[in-house]
Amino acid sequence: MRDRFVRFYNLPELMAVFREVADIKTADMLDIPGLPAVRTGKAEIVSVEATPAQQAIMADFILRAEAIRTGRVKPEEDNMLKLTGEARLMAIDPRLIRPDADGTGSKLSVCIEDVYQVWKDTAASASTQLVFCDVGTPKAGKFNVYDEIRNVLLAKGVPESEIAFVHDATSEAQRQELFERTRQGKVRILIGSTSKLGTGVNVQNKVISIDHLDCPWKPSDITQRNGRGVRQGNENPEIMIKQFVAKGTFDAYLWQIQEQKLRYITQILTGKHIARSCEDVDETVLSAAQFKAAATDNPMVAQKMELENRVTELKILRGAWSNEQLALEHKVNLTYPSRIREYEQKIERVTQDISLLGQTEGKDFSIVLDGKHYTERPAAGEAFALLYRMISEGRGKDEYEFEIGSYRGFSLFVNFNPFERDIILRGALLYGTDIGNSGQGTITRIENLAERIPNYLEDARRELKETQKQLAVAQQQVGQPFLYEEELSEKVAQLTEINTKLEFESLQESEVILDENGQRSDGEEDWDSERVPACASAEV
Repeated sequence: MRDRFVRFYNLPELMAVFREVADIKTADMLDIPGLPAVRTGKAEIVSVEATPAQQAIMADFILRAEAIRTGRVKPEEDNMLKLTGEARLMAIDPRLIRPDADGTGSKLSVCIEDVYQVWKDTAASASTQLVFCDVGTPKAGKFNVYDEIRNVLLAKGVPESEIAFVHDATSEAQRQELFERTRQGKVRILIGSTSKLGTGVNVQNKVISIDHLDCPWKPSDITQRNGRGVRQGNENPEIMIKQFVAKGTFDAYLWQIQEQKLRYITQILTGKHIARSCEDVDETVLSAAQFKAAATDNPMVAQKMELENRVTELKILRGAWSNEQLALEHKVNLTYPSRIREYEQKIERVTQDISLLGQTEGKDFSIVLDGKHYTERPAAGEAFALLYRMISEGRGKDEYEFEIGSYRGFSLFVNFNPFERDIILRGALLYGTDIGNSGQGTITRIENLAERIPNYLEDARRELKETQKQLAVAQQQVGQPFLYEEELSEKVAQLTEINTKLEFESLQESEVILDENGQRSDGEEDWDSERVPACASAEV
């Protein structure tokens, strides 16, 4: 069952773990060759004025929203989810709500005219247009988006063979045959929903335009739709992506919400300064105040979205700053001091071992193996090889380290742990190397290991100095204020003020328009429940 309301807490920590096992690469990171460019660099907004019929229906929708907000209808009779769905339909064409309404000038009619014009302009190249709409699918005896597009285009002279509904291909064989005809340019206008014409549909060869007649619920649907044309194998170097938006409805608001959701998702997957929580990214339901503001084309809606986006960005930055401050405090108080102590101790102990080496500096070769003293390297090599083999064959299952002698004042060990070095010299510190191909080769490696011990002192001093520098820098950065704190406070205050105004306007208008019995107090006719059924199911 799909969760409808999801909130992830501590997202930075959660996604940090996620990215340790996942390697996310988005299209802009990959720089995939052969992809067509998008005209203007992004989706083009085709704005359409609301028709008188749509304005009348929106007025009724506002009254329904007030009735829902004030609790004068039961949730099972009417609710904001249902109202949002119906408003989504009405934004496309009023006839989807009232079959007898006038659809002249609707977003649907403007889209059809645009599709027809592109069809004429690209006749020579037989380019294809993809029209996406998740609602208004064909239903016998009922006005719907798909049949209206086809009927109007046929009336304008477009051959029926060049128009297709992806829903008509009911079997896999029929789908593949339809897609092949589309790739060949025989089907030049292909209409479908995101689920039917989205993932797995490879028809990009001649796609010149992708039309979003509606705004889908999920940001991933937008990505899938656009991906049908912005794809390798498209013969067009540039394509058009169009979003048809009806003014005076909540179309623009819904597109802004989807853009914001998509930004959140991208931040989560790529790890680019994600916020500490993420709201539901599945469905969108407007509040009564938001619905009214969007319906009346209130400019505060656009301001609200701009402020919300900026506040989100600033909160993300502040979250990153806060995490960085916590990390710096941990480094200043624990990490760097601990490392400094370790390097100081290492320097002290390596210095002791260098002094031990100095006692045999310049003297002839000498090594003790299994209690016997050797001054000749070949003999020492043979003795080591024999001793190593005997220990290897006779040791217990869980026995790994064995002391076999000494060299230049250091204890000499052999180690059979596969995750550690084979030969170990132990003084104040441990120094290791691998066993050679022969006994004498191993003796040479032991000598070289001892000669390298002074190098460890230089390394420790360098690491100590670098850590001290890092500590000094971190101490300067700890406590630095968040640079955008003042702007964030200002934007939050502005956003709170706008939200308050939107809610106040909603309350004020409901008091003016509706009396305590739910009747209009301004002399106008109230919305007709028979004309606009409150409990009619939204086609979504």
